[in-house]
Amino acid sequence: MCPLFLFGQGMNITWEDSAGREFSINTHTRQFSWSMVAGDNITYNNAFSGGPDGSVKSIGYTSITYNNALSGGPDGSVKSVGNVSITYNNAFSGGPDGTVKSVGGLRVNYNNAFSGGPDGSIKSTSGSVN
Repeated sequence: MCPLFLFGQGMNITWEDSAGREFSINTHTRQFSWSMVAGDNITYNNAFSGGPDGSVKSIGYTSITYNNALSGGPDGSVKSVGNVSITYNNAFSGGPDGTVKSVGGLRVNYNNAFSGGPDGSIKSTSGSVN
């Protein structure tokens, strides 16, 4: 499956699971979106279930997990969608703090003050989500 890239404020990385559900995350805002297929049920997190209260816990059989203050990503950000892990940059990782570093096997590289492009803008990608 090929990711779809849309440029603007950051970039949306979009992929599908084997059932045809589409998922998307913005590299800079971390906004997460998804689609459903016929027959899907959606479950939601509550104050006791391990994700932000009211956030989507699963769509059909695809589970969605979230970072917390101790898990290495921005608190409340999506950590994984099914078997696709999402990692984020921090102050020491080479990209703007809190931006998406990788989605599955797709890595996002950012410009810095010395690389010839606007600081914090996307420089390149490598690999693929799945």
